[in-house]
Amino acid sequence: MQKSFYNYVPGAKEEQNLSNFGFIILLILSGVIAILYYVGYRKNIKAIEDVSKALERGLNPKKKEYIWLGGALGFTGNFEVQGFKKVSASVFMLPRQSVLYYPFSLITTGYDRLEVLFFLKEEVRNEVHIIKEVKFPYKMPKIFNVDLLKKEKIKINERSFILLYKNKTKDIEAILSLVYALEPLGIMHIALTPSNRVLYVKLKIDLNLIDKIEKAMKECVNFAIKNTRNFKIS
Repeated sequence: MQKSFYNYVPGAKEEQNLSNFGFIILLILSGVIAILYYVGYRKNIKAIEDVSKALERGLNPKKKEYIWLGGALGFTGNFEVQGFKKVSASVFMLPRQSVLYYPFSLITTGYDRLEVLFFLKEEVRNEVHIIKEVKFPYKMPKIFNVDLLKKEKIKINERSFILLYKNKTKDIEAILSLVYALEPLGIMHIALTPSNRVLYVKLKIDLNLIDKIEKAMKECVNFAIKNTRNFKIS
């Protein structure tokens, strides 16, 4: 009987077995990564579609335009909404399709988010920020002129928030009432800025409760239209 090559080379058969085993492991890992990519991609796409529908139901825009951010990361949308110069919204999703980057995004960003800019027609004289306090300071938003603002720690629905403001006027109470309404809906940061006449709203997206974005947008629209004249009072 003719002897195999492996009978003449010591350890060759074992090395070949290890090589085959490594190839199988690599093949399995590749398959797992491909499956996780597909599952994460589809999950993000479905969430993005649901968020856009909830936004439109809440804003009831006359016109709309979307700009895709690429892959399954989110979008930026511009809306023509009655009572506003315009409304811009951006959705940023965690990269669930990336096995390598997703764990890091949980540390740096931590959650899917929706950011909405309501460009007001009326003049704004006061600057106000209400920010949900988080465990890690590096996750707090950076306010470029924070040294010029007064600071208070407050409780809203038993949650800790930081209140920053330029002047103690009645528009603060109005914005606080909006935050009380938005707190169960995932509010993270709300701001009124005079430089560009903007009401800024940042929400944490709960994939299981995306429909509540519709309610949040209706609350913001009604609030801005009702209180827009108060923003002119310094």
